[in-house]
Amino acid sequence: MVLKKCNICDRRFKKTEHFKRHERSHTKEKPYECNVCHKRFSRSDVLSRHAKGHNAAPSSATNGVVKTDQHHTSSTQAYDQQHSRVNGNGQFIPSVNPVDAQQAQIVRFMPREISLTTPDGLPSSSLDCLADISAHQARTHTQLNPMVMDHQQAYLGWGDVTATEPSPYRAPVFGPVPNDILQFWLEPRGDTTSNPSPIDLMSDSSVGLVDDQAPASPRARQNGHSAENPSIQSPSNIPSERFARVQRYWLTPTNNTGRLMNTLWGDVATCSLDNILGVYSGQSFNSPPGLSGDLRYGLDEECRQNLLATFGQARRSTSNDASNAPRMSEAPFGSPQAFPPAEILDMALDLYFRNFQPLIPFIHIPTFSAKRTRSPVLYVMCMIGMIILGTKGTTAFVSKNFNLVLDKITEELAKCAAGSENPVGTVSTFAAALLFLNLAAMTGVESPPLTREAINANSHQTAQRHGLFAATEGQILDMSLYEAIPDVDERWKAWSKVESVKRLIIGLLLLDSWYSSFLSTSPIIVPEAIQFILPCDGAIFDAKNAMHWMQLIRVGKRILMPTVVAPSENVDLPALDNSVDGLCMHGVLAMVQLRLCEAYHRLLSNRANYPFAPCHTYAMDGRARCLPTLQLQIADKYREALERLNPNAVVMWHNMCMTLTADIQIFELAAGRSGPLPARKALDDIAVWSQTPAARRSCLHAAQIYKAMINRKTSDHTMFHSMLALFTAALVLGLYTFMAPRPPETTAGCISVELLDDVDWQQVGREGFTSFMEPRGNHAFTASNNSTVNFIRNGGTLYLRGIPVQGGYQSARRILLDYAGLLKDSGKWSVRKFSHVLHIMSDVLMDIE
Repeated sequence: MVLKKCNICDRRFKKTEHFKRHERSHTKEKPYECNVCHKRFSRSDVLSRHAKGHNAAPSSATNGVVKTDQHHTSSTQAYDQQHSRVNGNGQFIPSVNPVDAQQAQIVRFMPREISLTTPDGLPSSSLDCLADISAHQARTHTQLNPMVMDHQQAYLGWGDVTATEPSPYRAPVFGPVPNDILQFWLEPRGDTTSNPSPIDLMSDSSVGLVDDQAPASPRARQNGHSAENPSIQSPSNIPSERFARVQRYWLTPTNNTGRLMNTLWGDVATCSLDNILGVYSGQSFNSPPGLSGDLRYGLDEECRQNLLATFGQARRSTSNDASNAPRMSEAPFGSPQAFPPAEILDMALDLYFRNFQPLIPFIHIPTFSAKRTRSPVLYVMCMIGMIILGTKGTTAFVSKNFNLVLDKITEELAKCAAGSENPVGTVSTFAAALLFLNLAAMTGVESPPLTREAINANSHQTAQRHGLFAATEGQILDMSLYEAIPDVDERWKAWSKVESVKRLIIGLLLLDSWYSSFLSTSPIIVPEAIQFILPCDGAIFDAKNAMHWMQLIRVGKRILMPTVVAPSENVDLPALDNSVDGLCMHGVLAMVQLRLCEAYHRLLSNRANYPFAPCHTYAMDGRARCLPTLQLQIADKYREALERLNPNAVVMWHNMCMTLTADIQIFELAAGRSGPLPARKALDDIAVWSQTPAARRSCLHAAQIYKAMINRKTSDHTMFHSMLALFTAALVLGLYTFMAPRPPETTAGCISVELLDDVDWQQVGREGFTSFMEPRGNHAFTASNNSTVNFIRNGGTLYLRGIPVQGGYQSARRILLDYAGLLKDSGKWSVRKFSHVLHIMSDVLMDIE
């Protein structure tokens, strides 16, 4: 037998057909052409399998045999003979009836059931089965455009691959696998129409922008181009349904919101809702907003049924803490015990407005109606009121429904992040997230790990991406927005909606500052880029109607306020009127605290530096060295306002000064946050820190926090950050007293300070902020007429209610118990764990559960 040698790679073959097939693999010659779709192949057996896809039913053999590979089955040979001919050059050319060819071009081929049984005479191997699968897989998709298929064939080299020819150089790698198992893993998908491939979309007539209903000519198909419709000569002639089909196939969802801040004030002012937290409804209400019979806020049985329809169905699947819930949790669905009655919900809503609304007053009460309010916002408002009510039933209900509301808020935030919510709905979702995170701080419910933190991050990231904290980069808010509304009542409602959004933005700033301080993390909001419009006076925001609103404007109340930007080394804090309200002051303080949290996390997180006063590290950083100066500006510019407002604002300022002069993470470690070994090292660090002027100033701020909280009035509602500041002050003053050495005789008799006396912080100035590197006794300070300044410089004896505070355990224990008792009586916020820690540190053996 003569061996034939390949001139390119020197391989040798015994059979002529094998030699020619191998030769074509080098030349890329494809002599076999399908007469139906004009696709070309380099092997006849691949063409024969391809040709089967053009017939709706298998054909039987009727004529003689055309010479093919020895691996072909008898049925394949019969098919090749019936649908092929041999030309003058001896090439195998398939043929087809012209009528059948025309039908094959127009009628789409429907996939049929496939069978992976191996024909007689063929070895049952995985490669054979995979070849059959490949042939059938091509028939389950939409018939490909010839032009697309030619490019695909040239790129992938499909025509050069055979699955049935065993390689002469490689032994079988896999063991025999039954064909029924291979059919399970390799069977084509049945959802090819619902999930089309990119090639299917290219060949789908519904995606084109031109009318391709008329069949293309054979020559056009052969050239890979469809005939153009001469009737479409301009964009105006494109059918509208073509654009609708493109919209259906578009890969990314439509962003209905865009950047919210670009049109925020116009969108809010011109929406048809009376209240920004409302929901669009076709119902007509005869009663004025906020009134419904004997119910002040309109929360009646109909409103209860709406809440039950939204949240009641999913309640049955939330039984994570059923062991802690009373027997009412086992009540059947739909019974009165399964969901609070309307009277309880109305009572909870009233408690919300009485006790929580003054803390973050962003809801416009005169236009508020429970029936018109979005369900997530109203539900969280009621849950906050239930926590304030504090009964066994309401507390158990909130605990059982907490995770359900958490999932709902997460879902709504995902819509806002994707841009699938309208501007008013996005603002409402931010309000629901703000209220829910405050609810989480009130309940102390153990939620899934990092879930509340994720909601805090998602809400602030989405708000920042929408530009809510960049007022100057969005739509300008001026009188032209209101002057365009001729009706006074509609103008009042438009202004109230804008004012609600301004106040909501400040609430989000406050929330980020609280969580950043509480979790010792970097803020989500970029502090250096904050810009927001100050809220108007609370009196005009609470105006009962448009007439009252106009009267307040005539007597000098403003409906437009200036924009403030983040303070820095070159930008001072804004000048505020002495009549400024608490929310405005908290917004300005929150900007400074966010800068403080960012600097601490960037420079000191997990790496405490000697002498353990953060202001020392900040003084050497270009972005953070302005922080002590900003505290002095607050004491100078806002002194009267801080004295007049409720204690939350002054506590916030004292807490910032305290964290400038004391590294709080060291005190948390010393208390035992991370176990005994880190605690002992932290106590040694505090012993070093306690001898610095920064430490003595920090103790004074810690004592003033205690004084502000113990002297608050019953009507002064306490914020969460005030409770956190009170706990931190207990650690600072208590551990300072425990570790500080006794003052020397030279200063003990002449310098004394009562911790609860008033302090003139303008006279104190920068003491303790700049002399942090000088331990007591190493430098001679000039004497001052102010005892507080002398104490910060040189040390001395501290007094608490006239009793001297001597260094050591007994004095520290008394201080910790005083703070723990104040925390225990804090009210609505869940700070029991803080109180427990202080009791443990004071070594009190009592039942604290």
